Amino acid sequence: MSFDKRAFWQDLLTRDDIPAAARFLNFELIAFDETEGWVEAAFTLPPEAGNPAGDGQGGFVAAMLDEVMSVAGSIVQDGPAMAPTLQMTTSYIRPVPVGERLIGRGECVRRGRAGIFTQGFLRREDGTLLAQATASCIPRALG
Repeated sequence: MSFDKRAFWQDLLTRDDIPAAARFLNFELIAFDETEGWVEAAFTLPPEAGNPAGDGQGGFVAAMLDEVMSVAGSIVQDGPAMAPTLQMTTSYIRPVPVGERLIGRGECVRRGRAGIFTQGFLRREDGTLLAQATASCIPRALG
C-alpha cells in the first residue's frame, strides 16, 4: 500500500486536536506543497502572548516561525515524519501585533539524510515583514 503524503498532512494539519502550542497560537493551515516543501499558515497571538509594550513577546514570535519551518521540514520527507528543530536563528524586524491575523511561511531550503535546513517568514496580511528565521532540523520518521 502506498503512502498518500498529501492526504496525511492535510488531515494532520487541519484536525481539531492539534497540539496545545499550535492551538494557543491559533494555527490555521492556509496551503502547503509537499513537493516544493513550503507551508503557509495563519496565526493570531492571544493577549497572553503580549510583552509589556503590548506587542508579541519574542518567544511566541519564534514559536510561530518554528511551527511553519518544522512543518516544511516534515512534509518533504518520504513517510510520516517530523523535523525537530536543532538550531534556530530569529531576526525580529518589526513589532508583532497581538490579536491580529498574521501569515507565516515556512520553506525547506535543503533536505539531506542527516539534516534539513529551513527558513521562515512572518508577515502581516498586507505583506509587511515582521520577523524571519532560519533553522536546522533533524529528520525523524514517525512510528
